[in-house]
Amino acid sequence: MGPTAVRELKDHLYLLYLEAGTPPLKSVASAIEHDDSFPGSPSKATVHRIIGSEELAAGQEDVVSVAVLLARMAGADADEAGRRIKEMWVAARLAEPLGAPVRELDPFALEVHPAITVPGQKSLPALPLYVERAHDRELNEAVERAARGESAMVTLVGESSTGKTRTCWEALRRLPEGWRVWHPYDPSRPDAALHHIKEVSPRTVIWLNEAQHYLLAQDLKTAESVTSALRTALTDRRRGPVLILATIWPRFWDPLTAPSAVGCEDRYEQQRKLLTGIGSHIVVPKAFTDLDIEQAWEQADGDPRLQSALTGAADGEITQFLAGVPRLMTRYQTATPGATALIHAAMDYRRLGHGPVLRHDLLEQAAEGYLTDRELTLLGPDWMADALAFCAEPCYGVLGPLTQAPYRGDEAREPAYRLADYLEQQGRVERRLFCPPATFWQAAVRHCTSSDDCAALGVAAETRGRLRAASELYQRAVAEGNTDVLPRLARLREGAGNTDEAARLYEKAYQNDDVARWELVRLRSLAGYRGGAEDLAVQAAHQGNATCLIKLSQLWLEGGDEHGAERLRRTAAERGGYSTFAELVRTREAAGDHESAEVFAFASLEAGSTYALSELIRAREKSGRYAEDLVAKATERGKVRPVLMLARARERSGDVPGAETLLAHAAQKGSVFALVEHARLRRKAGDKQRAESLLRSAVGKGSTVALMELARLREKAGDPAGALQLFRTAANRKSADALAALALFREQAGASAEAEAMACVAADAGSTFALLELVWRREQTRDREGAERLADTALRAGNAGALVLLARLREKEGDAAEADRLVLRADRSGNRFALNEFVRRRESADDPEGAERLALAGGGRALAQLARLREEAGSAAEAERLYHLAVDQGETSVLGEVVRLKEEAGHHEKADAYARRAAQAGHVDALAVLAKLRADFGAMEDADRLYRAAADAGVHDALLHLAQLHRSWDPAWESLWRYGLAPDGSTSAPW
Repeated sequence: MGPTAVRELKDHLYLLYLEAGTPPLKSVASAIEHDDSFPGSPSKATVHRIIGSEELAAGQEDVVSVAVLLARMAGADADEAGRRIKEMWVAARLAEPLGAPVRELDPFALEVHPAITVPGQKSLPALPLYVERAHDRELNEAVERAARGESAMVTLVGESSTGKTRTCWEALRRLPEGWRVWHPYDPSRPDAALHHIKEVSPRTVIWLNEAQHYLLAQDLKTAESVTSALRTALTDRRRGPVLILATIWPRFWDPLTAPSAVGCEDRYEQQRKLLTGIGSHIVVPKAFTDLDIEQAWEQADGDPRLQSALTGAADGEITQFLAGVPRLMTRYQTATPGATALIHAAMDYRRLGHGPVLRHDLLEQAAEGYLTDRELTLLGPDWMADALAFCAEPCYGVLGPLTQAPYRGDEAREPAYRLADYLEQQGRVERRLFCPPATFWQAAVRHCTSSDDCAALGVAAETRGRLRAASELYQRAVAEGNTDVLPRLARLREGAGNTDEAARLYEKAYQNDDVARWELVRLRSLAGYRGGAEDLAVQAAHQGNATCLIKLSQLWLEGGDEHGAERLRRTAAERGGYSTFAELVRTREAAGDHESAEVFAFASLEAGSTYALSELIRAREKSGRYAEDLVAKATERGKVRPVLMLARARERSGDVPGAETLLAHAAQKGSVFALVEHARLRRKAGDKQRAESLLRSAVGKGSTVALMELARLREKAGDPAGALQLFRTAANRKSADALAALALFREQAGASAEAEAMACVAADAGSTFALLELVWRREQTRDREGAERLADTALRAGNAGALVLLARLREKEGDAAEADRLVLRADRSGNRFALNEFVRRRESADDPEGAERLALAGGGRALAQLARLREEAGSAAEAERLYHLAVDQGETSVLGEVVRLKEEAGHHEKADAYARRAAQAGHVDALAVLAKLRADFGAMEDADRLYRAAADAGVHDALLHLAQLHRSWDPAWESLWRYGLAPDGSTSAPW
């Protein structure tokens, strides 16, 4: 159970539960949720952990709330029960901190790789001597800040076996006594983190080795919840200091941190804010530098393993050698056909989404398809046992390619295996363009028991056009309790012609899936059951989602039923669909039915949204019709936003008096913002007295914004004392901008040190404009050191603009080298626009050498931008050269541009080669792009070949494009998108 204090608390809670008559946990959670007198709000799951589990629940408020409710239900003294439980919770909390003391930890328990052994050396320490490198020093600084009381998160980004985990382990050992390390992994990594992170106490390290397991969990909601909990742990000062150390491979880091494309769903916004907003990251290089190797030789006398690595490692890959990677790769490359088949099957399962533990029967059945008949005959009946023995044999002390996973608990289980990390990474690259054989999918359907594994492999099969396998895997996932894949399964069944089963599946998914709701509505409508389709759409609208009504109205409109479509839109609007209100307003107004347009606009207004009314005002303004009556009606209803919108429109059209009349009317109705806007117009017109009067009225209503504007007016009017007093008042109201303004006042008064201190405080509160101004002033007075020091302060506050400002100033003075250094620093800090600006300016100033020098220093992205500039200028050869340089610096995404240039130049074989190279680097879309180019030029056979290769590589919609390609000559083209591809890549037979 744990410490005595925890046991006593749990026993007392359970006694209260029995005395209360063992009420349902759901009713306990519901009663607390609907009573604001309780301090907490536990979910049903949390109530279960509080009463029925052996763990200590994290939130004291939740535990006290449950105890008080149970005491009330039992007729006991609720206040006394709450007081006692609070005391017992504190005692239990103090008795059981999460994690283990730093000094007691085993590095292998934290997943540090074991090192190679050296023949004849038996008394060596568990880990080889450690060579500190540049990234270690950067991490050590963060650890020391945590030791001083500052919560932080640092993620180490690097390939497998580059030393990420060992780096974290070494940094941990710098922490003082009293620090603990918590490694969440049981029962699963995301579950452990999600359920226990609230228990994290001050001076705790949260150890997230292979952070993708937490932040890229297959259940997106779980991943977001874990991310949110980590952010809270970092920002909750009562729990600090907390240090989160994470490691991750680049292939997982990139999708988690890359901004989403405009208009696309931002799936990982929370994770990106955690990793790059609150947290920081350090790239762990793949190889030792010459200086690192020199330092390592100085230490190597004490450890023959390090000596062996320095002597035998290629290209400076010392950590990989120590982790046994070269020997592991040799074992893989010289494996027997049976072992190779086994490893390839394991690689394919892992890269296509299966979890790390692979069942024996899964691998055995799948691996047969990777062998020829002749190989199977020669291997003999015991080939599987021989292959497993070969794969499991350690490589000089480190694990072999495929090793048996340890059992947990006493129950007998079928053997299962894990693929070595480095081989998993190797497989993701080496086998990226291969689609597994039929036995792979058959084994998955037969032997996968996890619904998540079935679902992930189903998605992989579907994206590769293997629709029959996808359908069977989705079915297996559903049988294991996964309802998320029901819409996918229904879509495949419908495509194969089984609309009745598709409708049944959509209906099964209907309650919890918006996609399924619409698909079921659509199927009913297409089947002629229009009334049933409308009933379902209305039912969905009653549940808060009017999308089905809107889509159904569009479907009916396309079918010529304008009256029915209009009725559906009206119904959607009545159910609270604000966007539908707006659409109705637009269509009615355009049709000349102005009265109906107004009715819908004000109905939306009554429902709480000004969007539809704003749309109507815009439409009338655009057509030259009078809109003031609409604004007046909105104002009478207490809505001033349409007034402000119309005022802005009047101002833009040059009707400033009309804008002021509207703003004055809004101000009379209580809008403080209208007063500030009116003051702005008066100030622009030169009427400073009236502007000041309006601002004072806004200040009297509590507006700090108006106070700041008034202070600036007084300053410009030559009243520094009055402005200073107003800025101080605003600063007392916690205005960071006001504090920044006061800093500049102190600078003008000659108190530079005080000005800098105040500007730094303002920057910490979110206002950096004073720092930028001080940077400019220091630079003007030739205090370059002071200017850069303040720019660094602004950078730490999240504003790289000061570095960019300094770069511009020094470039203007002719100091290009200094400008380059500063703009590169800004680029590394996350300001990606500055480097592009400087490269573009050098190129347009006829300084191609300077532009290229800066782009080379800035990396592949900057080189790619310069390549595009030169291509736009008509120099395809120069563009291609720069694209190649960008690729050399890791920007492999531009290989697609090289493919395009080669194809346009008529170099088709080279275009093919570069398309495969791009796909091998992870940009599989290059295959489909080249296929389209070939199709456009009439090379249909080539296009067919490339689309099939794209499908094998998992390019989304490659199968659809292949079917469309066949449409012009193949009478059976529909079979492609209906039934997909067979495992061998040919068109599948109906299923």
